[in-house]
Amino acid sequence: MSGQLKNLTLAVRDPAASRAFYRSVFGLLDAERASPEFVMLDAGGLTLILQPLDASGAQERPGGVELGFAVPDVAAARDALLAAGAPVGELQRMGWGEAVDARDLDGHALTVYRQRE
Repeated sequence: MSGQLKNLTLAVRDPAASRAFYRSVFGLLDAERASPEFVMLDAGGLTLILQPLDASGAQERPGGVELGFAVPDVAAARDALLAAGAPVGELQRMGWGEAVDARDLDGHALTVYRQRE
């Protein structure tokens, strides 16, 4: 049997605020399938689900996952993260490319990166 990861659910305090964050920083769009209980965003082959902390089955505490976003311009993504109020680290340049570490509004770890061609 083989499987494909198609959904990633994050427990968040305010799904609407988290929706605005991921839409403004990473340009994610609302997924075609929707739910009245939580936000669903299209993350390019994976649906990012933003579920309220008090929803059934949600983790009590956000965290434990790092989301990696490949972007064409890490510096511009860093600026967008800062504008959205995210805690953001310094730009790191390494042999394989460049990256920046950040946190979303609920403290989920984010890495934004661009690999060298």
